[in-house]
Amino acid sequence: MSYPSASAPPHVPRNLLESAATAVLWFDGESRLGWLNPAAEDLLGISLLGGRRPRAEDLFAETEAMRQAVSRAIGERERVSLRDCQLTLPGNRGQQMVDAVFTRLEDDSLLMELVSRERPRRIMDESLQQGRRDAARQLVRGLAHEIRNPLGGMRGAVQLLARRLKDPALRRHTDIILAEADRLGALVDRLLGPDRLNRRALNTHEPLEHVHSLVEAEAAAGVRIERLYDPSLPEVLADRDQLVQVFLNIARNALQAISESGVIRFRTRAARQVTFAGRRHRLALCVQIEDDGPGIPPELRDSLFYPLVSGRKDGDGLGLAIANELIARHRGLIEVDSRPGATCFSIYLPLGGNGDE
Repeated sequence: MSYPSASAPPHVPRNLLESAATAVLWFDGESRLGWLNPAAEDLLGISLLGGRRPRAEDLFAETEAMRQAVSRAIGERERVSLRDCQLTLPGNRGQQMVDAVFTRLEDDSLLMELVSRERPRRIMDESLQQGRRDAARQLVRGLAHEIRNPLGGMRGAVQLLARRLKDPALRRHTDIILAEADRLGALVDRLLGPDRLNRRALNTHEPLEHVHSLVEAEAAAGVRIERLYDPSLPEVLADRDQLVQVFLNIARNALQAISESGVIRFRTRAARQVTFAGRRHRLALCVQIEDDGPGIPPELRDSLFYPLVSGRKDGDGLGLAIANELIARHRGLIEVDSRPGATCFSIYLPLGGNGDE
């Protein structure tokens, strides 16, 4: 869904609105959308590029309180305020609690300000969750390092023992020990991850397309994979192979969630005025991988990114933990929003040097 931009509201400095964290929308004298700032674009999930110009009443048709407030502001020419309004977002994107102010201007246009009540709570929750994930990650990495050294010595000793054994029946037992040591070594390597980032400027859609081809080959006939890319996004400085691993781990999670039939959606967009990894970013890249499966069980949500946590009997619980580790190394963030029929993993990566301390 996208709408065009005309010009900034009159009598208001455009650069001030562009950088504001508050969502601002301006509707002309016919109540049609004429302009919205990046914060509004991000909150409502609509773009300034192309498409029709909806009326204010139509844009918020599914939120009765918003429609009534618009009608009052236009009809009675008064400033109308709403607090704790449960706003239904356009495009079936769920709901958000917002405060809203509607002001009828002298030229009969309408200025609308929306402040998400979710953002401060989300930042606090993200900070707490990320702290827990970091603690768990450091604990597991420490344990993995402690396991790696004696494991190498154990494997070497078993190899020496195997050379001295003449009885094939006995050597079968040492072969089992070696195989299990190798399996444990591979697990340790996965927990530790790569030692360094091989960063370069890249178009995020290239690794996404690579993952799309892999997942498409694994998917059942009833699974449909959709791609909704923003071609205007700038390049990101990242390790291409690690991004492939992140996207693949999350996409395979989605594939396993929907099983034989359903929809997986790859989406890219710009995110503005977002805070992650302890910094506020005026502009960030957001990659979303969505599925219409049954959703994540409530008891797993708080520990979803912890190592060795899985909702499947055959799962090793490492896919999401590794994805979180790799994105953390890029100073990014993974968020998840899940309910029955709609699970969305949002991967945020910084773009350029736009972070504000």
